[in-house]
Amino acid sequence: MKMGKLRFCRRVFVLVASLVGGGLLGCQQRPPAVVTQEVITVEGQMVVVTRLVRQTVAAPVTPLATAAPGDPIELDVSLSGGVTTLDPQLAVEANDLTLIENLFVGLTHYNHRQNRVEPELAQSWEVSEDGRTWIFHLRSDVYWVRREAESGLQAVRLVTAHDVVYAIRRVCHPAVAAPEVFIFFIIQGCEEVSRLAETTEADLAEIGVRALDDFTLQISLTKPAGYFPALTTLSLLRPVPAERVEQFGAEWTAAENLVSSGPFWLTANAVTETRTVLRRNPYWPLPFTGNVDRVNLLHLADELDAFKLWEDKELDTSPLPAEMESEMMSRSPQKVVQIPEQVVFYLAYNLDSPAFRVPEVRRAFGAAIDRTRLIEEIYGGKGIAMLHFAPAGVLGAPPVEQIGVGYDPDYARLQMQASGFGDCRLLPPITYLVSASDLALRHAELLREMWVKELACTEEQITIEQVQFGTLLANTRRQAGAMRPDIWDLGWASYYPDENNWVGDVLHCTDSENRPNRPCSEVDDLIRQAAATVSDVEREALYRQVESLFFSREGIEPLTPLYMRVRLLARQSWLSFTPAAFGGEQFDTYVIDATTKDLEQNR
Repeated sequence: MKMGKLRFCRRVFVLVASLVGGGLLGCQQRPPAVVTQEVITVEGQMVVVTRLVRQTVAAPVTPLATAAPGDPIELDVSLSGGVTTLDPQLAVEANDLTLIENLFVGLTHYNHRQNRVEPELAQSWEVSEDGRTWIFHLRSDVYWVRREAESGLQAVRLVTAHDVVYAIRRVCHPAVAAPEVFIFFIIQGCEEVSRLAETTEADLAEIGVRALDDFTLQISLTKPAGYFPALTTLSLLRPVPAERVEQFGAEWTAAENLVSSGPFWLTANAVTETRTVLRRNPYWPLPFTGNVDRVNLLHLADELDAFKLWEDKELDTSPLPAEMESEMMSRSPQKVVQIPEQVVFYLAYNLDSPAFRVPEVRRAFGAAIDRTRLIEEIYGGKGIAMLHFAPAGVLGAPPVEQIGVGYDPDYARLQMQASGFGDCRLLPPITYLVSASDLALRHAELLREMWVKELACTEEQITIEQVQFGTLLANTRRQAGAMRPDIWDLGWASYYPDENNWVGDVLHCTDSENRPNRPCSEVDDLIRQAAATVSDVEREALYRQVESLFFSREGIEPLTPLYMRVRLLARQSWLSFTPAAFGGEQFDTYVIDATTKDLEQNR
């Protein structure tokens, strides 16, 4: 394939037993090969490129890492509920994603401390000038490992580009029914294959993923996507071993059959209804930033049971039960961790509505909302007020406190005066659609109370209607016609940790559902420009412009961000970690002061 000049984009840091219609890739025998390295210059940078010409004969592999002298350092945590699947192409539940994050290597890795994508299996990558072809250069020292009853943990073989190809073809294969496969319709041929009634090997070969050699991977996209590295952090794209999937089918992830490739491995018979045990993988070649040797995961359905164990110092972390929140916040606030989740709730506007077709009215309604009061009175303080759309932990998102207006009653009244209506009481009747829960009703009633107080609206002119959530979604689509309300409540959660998943997938005038029915403008050109830009620095600057055009004091305001959901965790003083706002927890980054833990547990 002729690609033209490549732009180097290196990051400086760091189920199925048999598939219909011919199945997936078979395990092919490849001839021996030789690894060569050459130094090339790409845009003025000296780059070492590894190429596999023939596969070398595998030599015995020596473990790269060993536990520190003395007792192993153990992490004891609670996960609410059990494990559903360890298959990367099938997992959606939080517990499953946490285990997969630690058991399987990803092409890339999301650094939650610094909110950026870093190399993992892919040590570098390049993108063609048209932004559609990505070349990933893989490490040649990451192994599939398996526990042998007699000899302990053994390295089976290297993880290769062929394993990634197999995984991506599984994602797109309709018989696998991978959840959220639509995320990867950006890969050429994936959408077409996913819609086939029967699938052949020739169909799978049309998907835009190729192993150029054992350690070079090419992925072809349908459009430029500077955010593509964020997609490669997801569980769905984790490589899987074809030979194990095809040998054991849906049982390939059972403890006795599993081979894994991540920083930890699963001990035999370690997954039960109550406990999962992980140990540090001695063949893992990347550095640990934490010091944990063993992870003991307790699966407790009752959060109060977990919290009691935490109080007895038998757990390092525990979910904080709602009934204990007030007491913990007053007694030991330093042991309460507030974890922002990439979920934002917002008030949306129908831009075809006679009341909300002008931005001044939308700005007035948004600035009249006291988000802090809303969070405290309705959600028990478990939220962070949002001024713009994309939340913390999303690549490219501005800091929470930057860009946006927030609660400003004086500004709200000035905007209403400038709207052409002059007075809220002169607005046409307003229908406010919310879901059927009691909490949703209380939320809506409080917002209406604020509009009455700050804008002198009347309660009678704002009618709150409750419907089932599916009806809410149906009636707020642009095609719903007369069923569309004037305003409604919705929320959005990340599918992948990048701002394009927010302003692009929710707010773009044509590339999203565009529920407000906002006409296209200059902001949409900026969104597409940012999506196609490779440089993270340039993308962040563009997204600041986008958020400002939407939510500044002169912004379009097609919706009003309200709050980001958070969860509370109890943490012992001897544990340091950065919780994952998205995806699974990364136990290789956890640090335990083992001396303090031992002293506290033996008091």
